[in-house]
Amino acid sequence: MLYQIYEGNMSSVDKIVQTDGYSYVSAVTVSEALQYFPEIIPRTLAVRIFENPSMRFENHEQFDLLCLPLFRSFRDLKHSPSVYLFIQKNIVYFVCDECKNLVSLLEQFAKNNAGTAGLGRLLCAFFEYQLDDDLTELDNIEKQIADLEGRVLTDRQENFTEEIIRERKRLMAIMRYYEGLLSILEYIAMNEKHVFSSRSVRFLNIIHGKTQRLYDKAKNLREYVSEIREAYQAEVDIRTNNIMKVLTIVTIIFMPLTLIVGWYGMNLRMPEYGVAAAYPIVIVICILVAVVGIVYFKKHKWF
Repeated sequence: MLYQIYEGNMSSVDKIVQTDGYSYVSAVTVSEALQYFPEIIPRTLAVRIFENPSMRFENHEQFDLLCLPLFRSFRDLKHSPSVYLFIQKNIVYFVCDECKNLVSLLEQFAKNNAGTAGLGRLLCAFFEYQLDDDLTELDNIEKQIADLEGRVLTDRQENFTEEIIRERKRLMAIMRYYEGLLSILEYIAMNEKHVFSSRSVRFLNIIHGKTQRLYDKAKNLREYVSEIREAYQAEVDIRTNNIMKVLTIVTIIFMPLTLIVGWYGMNLRMPEYGVAAAYPIVIVICILVAVVGIVYFKKHKWF
């Protein structure tokens, strides 16, 4: 798809006409870009660019390149397609193999900005589209983490290690995304090729501030998960200590009883064997030893 911007109005056209006052926006697939770009970008350079889907900004002599994931939900972040933006003085190329959402965005932009459309304004609209639902999603993630915290403190049987690690990894991926986006916005706002108006640069700086706040929120959520992990580990340690305490008490109580039983289990002649009340006396002694041990540990608050 090819669009022309003239006097603040954006409309679909068939070809580019190099005339003052006209700007153009194109949305194409990677294969289409490789077919038509040799007139603008050497094919070897274009191939190298498209082979690297990492989030980045590149400053070339004839154009600036942006590469970032195109997605509407953090659930899709890992498997989202990359969109490449080639920015020149009077034209912006959007290159992505899944152009449906891009075309919808461009059509909506043309409709909502009749009379005020421009390349800078379009780029701001694109970044706003990327960040549109992020705050709501981060709020939902915060609710999920709060629910996880409640279950960690109340459910003593479930193992939460995998869930905590999964949340930390998800938030780390979101933080890396915002870090890349902040870097891209900083470079664009420099406006070294004088592509954007001062008004557009101000809008880009506003979007940079919004992205910074979203990054800070994601960072705080990750720290929140780390605190939950520490609380969970402390709870596990307490449970382990309680188990070891019980085992220690049982061992200490029954150790003297085991010694007494061992004596009476030996095949040796002992004088008290001839006394009729010997075994009842030993039984009473064993019971007294157990009771004294329990009372002692109760008094010292071992359990």
